[in-house]
Amino acid sequence: MRFKLATLTLVAVTAFALTIPAAPPPAAAAADPASEQIRAMMTRLNDQLAASGAPFRADYAEYITGGDAAGQTVFFNNRGNKQLAAHFVPGDPRRGGATNITYIIDQTEGAPDALTTAQTNAAIDRAMATWDGVNCSHIPITKLPDIPGTDLGVIEFQNGLGGSPFVFADITHAGWLPGGILAPNVIAVTFTFIFINPDSTPTDIDNNGKADTAFREILYNNAFVWNINADIDVETIALHEAGHGLSQGHFGKAFITNSNGKLHFSPLAVMNAAYSGVQQNLAGTDNAGHCSIWGSWPNN
Repeated sequence: MRFKLATLTLVAVTAFALTIPAAPPPAAAAADPASEQIRAMMTRLNDQLAASGAPFRADYAEYITGGDAAGQTVFFNNRGNKQLAAHFVPGDPRRGGATNITYIIDQTEGAPDALTTAQTNAAIDRAMATWDGVNCSHIPITKLPDIPGTDLGVIEFQNGLGGSPFVFADITHAGWLPGGILAPNVIAVTFTFIFINPDSTPTDIDNNGKADTAFREILYNNAFVWNINADIDVETIALHEAGHGLSQGHFGKAFITNSNGKLHFSPLAVMNAAYSGVQQNLAGTDNAGHCSIWGSWPNN
């Protein structure tokens, strides 16, 4: 067990000019039902975290979609330039001084249909190993032991969906939520939590101009038909969401062919904002994005 919501020691440092809660979301984001549904979850969550005295907040969420629309990044706060600006801090004392990145997989909410927990676990493990194998970085990424019978996930806990008030890892694959909890076209979503000062401003203890990531949680939508090595492929989606877990944002321009309504990306990459089929190997842009963040770790 790493820490509980209301008991984590907070380190006060110089912070950004960003407050929680902040300005209303931009009109463009407000028009998207999926974004608004996720933002509503974050609002409820952050209200409860504030009431409990927790030293972190949900700052943004990134989701991938199916069909003919691309996913988005949903900011709880109006950042202006909408850049993803939160990273893990190597040796962060609030994370136990770790210089590795840990992950854990929920064992209570596996994918629906014919897949077993063993199959989905193995697919997620392969996805994490793919990121761990990028040769520009030596993080390492470490899997933590399973906790049988424990429903993981702060998002779920604070939204009355089970879960747990405890955070066990840097990246939690928190399982499959029932259809209807997430918007119908949202395949999966990654929530980023950041550490905050007593005045609710983000911390930046390494003075790199970026908010300090506390942890990230990944949720999958069980309204889809999930498969292994076929659509919708667990490993492909886990690879994409783990990229967000490791601080990458969406990549590539999307366009639609008018004759058939099909969504295309230029270039095609794991970190594209919509699902385009089985894709279990990183593209050059995925590698480049990872290396730009993790290439100097832990000497960032």
